[in-house]
Amino acid sequence: MPTKSGWISSLVLASFVVFSSFDASGDPIISPGTPTTAVPTYLTDGSYWFGIAIPTPLPPGEFLLPIDISGAVNLQSWQFTLLFDNTVVQEVDPGDTTSGIYGAEFTDGDLNSLSFILSGFPFNFLGEVDTVAGSYPSLLTGPSGDEPLAFVLFQCVPDPATCNGKFSIEGATVVQGAPEPTTIVLLGSGLALLGSRRLLRRKQVQSLDPGEG
Repeated sequence: MPTKSGWISSLVLASFVVFSSFDASGDPIISPGTPTTAVPTYLTDGSYWFGIAIPTPLPPGEFLLPIDISGAVNLQSWQFTLLFDNTVVQEVDPGDTTSGIYGAEFTDGDLNSLSFILSGFPFNFLGEVDTVAGSYPSLLTGPSGDEPLAFVLFQCVPDPATCNGKFSIEGATVVQGAPEPTTIVLLGSGLALLGSRRLLRRKQVQSLDPGEG
């Protein structure tokens, strides 16, 4: 009959098999992406939050800066401050209540993965967009992977051909959720299987040795 330490080892192994895919190699990283003049469809067709849309093509000199995350696992919410060279670029507030900060689809074409912007305060004279924060509609199953979190609207001050905003991120924080319910079910099933095998083994031993209680 397996020893107590043997069952504990089996239990630890089962737990590791279920949860190993959630053992991230490190904390998620939030970083500025590559500036683009391509406007995502959901920002032009009225499907963005509250029907807000921005013009396409963008006015001359304007561009969207994607803010990306890498290594996210069941991401729930995030926050960062964006720094830039205000002698080269200026954040644009289009007056549509967004302050020029737009949520991004974590999965391209999937509106269910669209982030909801909670805050963001542009200060061009300081060269920063302070406390940009966002979350996702589902509190149980957030997105995972390496994708954009948000877009920030900018305009080049000098010639757009030589525009380099020297963008950087500081004060980044993320909140990631517990393992998804399906994972917990898998773990429970694994533990139940171990328990049933132990019970079956015990009955087999008892049938060979009726005197065992």
